[in-house]
Amino acid sequence: MIKQWTTLAGLGLLLTLGCKTDKATETPTPAPAADPGAPPPADPAAERPTLTNAECQAKGGAVVGDIGDGAIHRPEYRCENGQPPLGSIRAEGEEPVAIEGSVCCPVTASS
Repeated sequence: MIKQWTTLAGLGLLLTLGCKTDKATETPTPAPAADPGAPPPADPAAERPTLTNAECQAKGGAVVGDIGDGAIHRPEYRCENGQPPLGSIRAEGEEPVAIEGSVCCPVTASS
């Protein structure tokens, strides 16, 4: 009789500890709901106008390319002179396209 209980207890222990928990079947915790009265997050690229290389130069600007970290696409980005970009550069016709993107920075006259 003791042997049967030991066997049953051993099998129960194996079944309990031997079963792997599948994370896919667990219910994920839902993300907090956004405030319905709050405005949607702004897309920095949508806020900034787009210009061609020629339009940038016509406005007295200089084209500045991104170094690959995406910094020029952030809303807080400022040009070397501390001013915000005049716009994002877009290709026109057969112009080459900068993979990382470019912006038009205002050029300040040196005194």
